[in-house]
Amino acid sequence: MPQKIIVDTDIGTYYDDALAVLLACRSPEIELVGVTTVYGDTDLRSKVARKVLNVAGRPDVPVCTGVGQPLKGNALMFGFEGEGVFDDPKENLDPSEEHAVNFIIRKIMENPGEITLVTLGAVSNLALALRIEPRIKDNVKEVIIMGGVVVPIVDQKGIRRSPIEEYNLNNDTAAAQIVFESGMPIVLCPIDVTLKVPLTNEQLGRINKSKDPVAKLVSSILGIWPPQERLIYLSVGIPTEHTGLWLHDPLTVALAFDKSFCEITRLHIAAEFAPTPIERDLIVRNDVLRTIPKKLPPNMDLCVDVNATRFTEMFTERMCAPVK
Repeated sequence: MPQKIIVDTDIGTYYDDALAVLLACRSPEIELVGVTTVYGDTDLRSKVARKVLNVAGRPDVPVCTGVGQPLKGNALMFGFEGEGVFDDPKENLDPSEEHAVNFIIRKIMENPGEITLVTLGAVSNLALALRIEPRIKDNVKEVIIMGGVVVPIVDQKGIRRSPIEEYNLNNDTAAAQIVFESGMPIVLCPIDVTLKVPLTNEQLGRINKSKDPVAKLVSSILGIWPPQERLIYLSVGIPTEHTGLWLHDPLTVALAFDKSFCEITRLHIAAEFAPTPIERDLIVRNDVLRTIPKKLPPNMDLCVDVNATRFTEMFTERMCAPVK
C-alpha cells in the first residue's frame, strides 16, 4: 500500500524542492496527501508548488500556504524564486484556503499512524502544529527532515567542503529546537549526506533529451540554476568549487518509501548554537544551528551515508518517464 506523505517545503528558492515534489508524484510507492509551504513569501511558494503539481498531472493534490515568518528572526528571499517554472500568466495557481498548519494537524489526526511528514525547509509549520495540537507527535507515523549538519565533509587535503551550518534548520532555529525536543519519531537526513548525491552530467543529459513534460520542467529549472547557486555560495562563504546539482530534497522524499538508500543509525541529536564569522546583510549572526550527537539515549534515526549511484539512477529514470 502506498505511503501517505505530506511534503512541507520552501519550494522556489533552491531547485531541489521542486524536484522532490516531482519525485513524489512519479513514485507509485507514495500517496501524496498534500504539499504545504513554509518560510518567506509562502504565497509565491504555493503558486510554484501548484504549477509543479499541474505539470506532473496532479491538480488533485492540495497546496496549503503556511508560516512565512520564523518563530525567531526574519525570513530572507533570494529574489529568483519561481524562475524557470511559470510560463502561463493566465493559469490559475491559487492554493487551497486551509492554512498549512491546520492541514497538517487535520490529516495526521484523521489518519493516526499513517501520515509521514517530509520537511524540506524550515520546520516552522510543524513547530506551530505541535504547539496547537501536541497529540500529533503520537499520531504521526514519522517525520523525515532534510536539515542540519552532523559531520561536515572534509576533503583529502583537509579542507572543509560543506558548511558547519545548514540552511533549512537555521532559517528557524527556535522551531528546530521545538521539533527536536518533541519526542516525535524523526529521521534526519543532514546536508553532509545529501552532498553525496549530485546529479551527474550523463544523467542530466538524459533528462534534457527526454520529451516527457516532467523532464522538460526539470531541464528548465536546472538550466538557469548554476549561476544562481554560485551567487548563494559566494554570499555564505562556501567554496564555489563545491557547487553541483545536489539532490538534497529528492533523497529525503525517497526515504519515505525506501530507507535502504541510506545507511541509518540511532543517535541522540541536539541543536547546537554557536557564533559564526560570516556576515549576513551586515549583521553577524549568533544563532547558528547545527546538529551534534550527544551521549544520551537515541532520539532519532540519522542518515550517515548513501548509495548515491542507486538513488540518482532511480531519480533520473523517474524524471524521464512515469513508472508503469
